[in-house]
Amino acid sequence: MNDQVELRVGGKIFGGWKRVYIQRSIEQIAGGFVLEVSHRWPGVDIPVGLREGLPCEVRINGELMITGYIDMYEPETTEDESFIRVEGRDKTGDLVDCSAIHKTGQWRGVKLEQLVRDIAAPFGITVKVAPGLDQGDIFKSFALEDGEKAFEAIDRACRLRAVLCTSTPAGEVLLTDAGTEAAGAAIEEGVNARRFRATHTWKERYSQITLKAQTPGDDDEYGAAAAQLKATAKDAEIDRYRPLVVMADHSTSSASLKERAEWEVKVRMGRGKRGTCTVVGWRTGKDGVGGELWRPNTTTPIKSERMNLDLTMLIVSCAYTLSEQGAFTEITFARPEAFELVEGVGRSKLSKRLNDKTQKEKKKKKDGGYTAPWDLNAPQEYR
Repeated sequence: MNDQVELRVGGKIFGGWKRVYIQRSIEQIAGGFVLEVSHRWPGVDIPVGLREGLPCEVRINGELMITGYIDMYEPETTEDESFIRVEGRDKTGDLVDCSAIHKTGQWRGVKLEQLVRDIAAPFGITVKVAPGLDQGDIFKSFALEDGEKAFEAIDRACRLRAVLCTSTPAGEVLLTDAGTEAAGAAIEEGVNARRFRATHTWKERYSQITLKAQTPGDDDEYGAAAAQLKATAKDAEIDRYRPLVVMADHSTSSASLKERAEWEVKVRMGRGKRGTCTVVGWRTGKDGVGGELWRPNTTTPIKSERMNLDLTMLIVSCAYTLSEQGAFTEITFARPEAFELVEGVGRSKLSKRLNDKTQKEKKKKKDGGYTAPWDLNAPQEYR
């Protein structure tokens, strides 16, 4: 593989890494990296000038992947070996770790972008908005919760406006939605995929979902005596009787309730088909050579007869790895419907149950263990 990974710190470039793990994901607010190098002969010094807390960049063949800080620096020497391990994250990792502080802690009459900028500004973090993104209505009122971390507040606001929040390789907060751009290559068993794992489940899917909402009487729209609305959506793939009735957690209109019911069907459908695969190299070209780097938030056809997959899926995350076994990209994918959002549903009880389930699955991996394949002591997940 010709791709070279460089760690740039204070004008110096550190290369020659023997083990690499770089991850970017639309499910995380910050990308992260783990780099290792060892020299198995005496007289070779560990690179100097590195320490925890330093600003850094990680690049692949000059292409920016991470802009942030070194979280941990771990050197080690013996009489005949030198070893170094460096871990770090995007600048946006500070939003995960630190509390949200704002002069009043409240906003009125602002758009999502302004709210996020105000929270991110003390950290020196820029906010970008994807071209054409619909940010939804202004916030009539939004307040920080006691002890709330900066990212928790940003994520809460984004969910209320049906926006995905992730980061850019430049360490910026990116407000966006599920991508439709093609990755440039298919992933196919027996061609470029070395390993597949898929999950197909109906456990959280229902033949019919009915949402109900209590609504005060309104002479103009509902009639003075109206007190309850309901809307129903069906999942055509569920061929047996599996109904679900959910009470919406706040009053709404009949049109938005119908939209929310349809969203519940779609997002459950999307989360019911998900998987991971490992492809050779870091690029979309043949045998991982040439072409663009595999990227999250792009789409790609996934074909595997044994995994019962023949669909165009959304790439959720990419982890670029290098070890003694070679260079590979670990790709997580899901049906695009899993990332379709509807304004206001992010904090619904139904959505919360789905989110809680995802978090429980992450907890099984040592608090969401962000684990390099060659080391179980890698840093925790960044979101």
